Amino acid sequence: MEPSFVVGTLRRNWVTFMINIQSISTAVAVFLASHAAACGLPTFPLVPGEAIVRTANPKALAQTISALSKQFQGVGIIDQIDGRPIYLLSYQLNEFQNPHDVDLLLNGLVAQGTLSWTELNYVGQTGEGNTDSLWLSGVGVNANTFFDQYSSPMLGIDLAHARSRGAGILVSVIDTGIDTSHPVFGGMVSTTGASFVPGATTWSDIADGSDSDGDGVPNEQYGHGTFVAGLIHLVAPEAMIISARALDSDGRGNTFRIAQALAWSIDRGAHVVNMSVGEIYHSKALEDVVLEASTRGVIVCGAAGNRNTEDPREFPACDSNALGVSACDWNDQKAPFSNLEIRLDFAAPGDSNMVNGVPVLSECIIGPVPGGNFAVWEGTSFSNAFISGTVALVRSQRPDWPSATALPPTILNRVYGVLADSGMPIVPSNPNHAGLLGIARISASGAVLENPPAARRGDLNTDGFVNSLDLSVLLNAWGQAPTFIRSDLNADGRVDARDLSILLDAW
Repeated sequence: MEPSFVVGTLRRNWVTFMINIQSISTAVAVFLASHAAACGLPTFPLVPGEAIVRTANPKALAQTISALSKQFQGVGIIDQIDGRPIYLLSYQLNEFQNPHDVDLLLNGLVAQGTLSWTELNYVGQTGEGNTDSLWLSGVGVNANTFFDQYSSPMLGIDLAHARSRGAGILVSVIDTGIDTSHPVFGGMVSTTGASFVPGATTWSDIADGSDSDGDGVPNEQYGHGTFVAGLIHLVAPEAMIISARALDSDGRGNTFRIAQALAWSIDRGAHVVNMSVGEIYHSKALEDVVLEASTRGVIVCGAAGNRNTEDPREFPACDSNALGVSACDWNDQKAPFSNLEIRLDFAAPGDSNMVNGVPVLSECIIGPVPGGNFAVWEGTSFSNAFISGTVALVRSQRPDWPSATALPPTILNRVYGVLADSGMPIVPSNPNHAGLLGIARISASGAVLENPPAARRGDLNTDGFVNSLDLSVLLNAWGQAPTFIRSDLNADGRVDARDLSILLDAW
């Protein structure tokens, strides 16, 4: 681990002075976590018996396993992030050993050059799971209140749709899964997906009985992924959404599985990745894959967290290669729960008003939950969804990206510039939090004015029409599409008769 201390920052067009402290091991993180717990600060636990390493070649991996095996039992490879030399290793401790011993040994291998980096595996969780924020249904919410919620006119969603609806864009949602059968989605969630929850094969949003935070209440975050996906769909109704399930129904996952889901999203061809999940440990694995995403032109959006604090900050929201999102209310004022930090980029609506336990629906965030229902919720997770949807609108307007003049590593900065230039000033409503909520509150209607109007769904050659020319494009792409392409209209990994049917309906 090589922590960096940012002395001065202007996001994206920054002059950043970094003080890199070499050879500080994850043991420091373990100590700080223990110290934080003793001081009553929030912490995320270690995953027992698991460590993550990145190594340059199989020989170095074998040397690592051999070195671990000389001191610990049960050493082996649990899993690997596909296509990347990032491995999840197992170990067992005897009564005289602790995770610090594992950490010291592995960091010794880093110092020798055998490993690129190493860290122990930590738990990550939704911001709402961290603070026991639950959704509330049966209070008069329905499809009408969903589409008419305060965030729609606040962000100018209807106006934005005159210029972009997100067609041709794939948004991956790393969360508890998505209930694709919810009628609000209308087929805009892919019927394929992936699960990275150990022992779970479904990527749908299910109540799996998890009480992984040990509070005696299982399934606390059941519906979280569906709610998030619904808000993305509200903003970008023609973007395809795909589920990368990395969290159980308590809203918990871990560093390795979350990074694995992000890597899969990149490989699957996602343009935008919504990560309404965070951890206070600055993970090397997550930082590694977020950097890869940025380098390849994939935009990662991260929720700031719901603890109303600057410290500890949450990642990936505070990663410089992701967009970090705070929450505001219907008056552009900071939501009482929202984290704040100089590394955050934007604010978006995420607060809901409850009076004596009853939601004021005109001042609430409303979204779909499994079973065809709707609910009220609040949190930075949902602010993050509004950002992801807006990014999808902007990316849909630039089907030419990446290009010779817009190389993949520049796309994050380009989109950041569009959102910053078109956003609403956030400081006037929050003078006591200047510079800590992001540069602006996003405006979807303003953002889409920065680029040409986007093509509609089915306009595969983006010439403004759906006709025989688009049919030719689809037929030429017929077959497997493991990486998302525009002709794969339902984002199921194949260009086939189902895509042809969608195109003909749009003709």
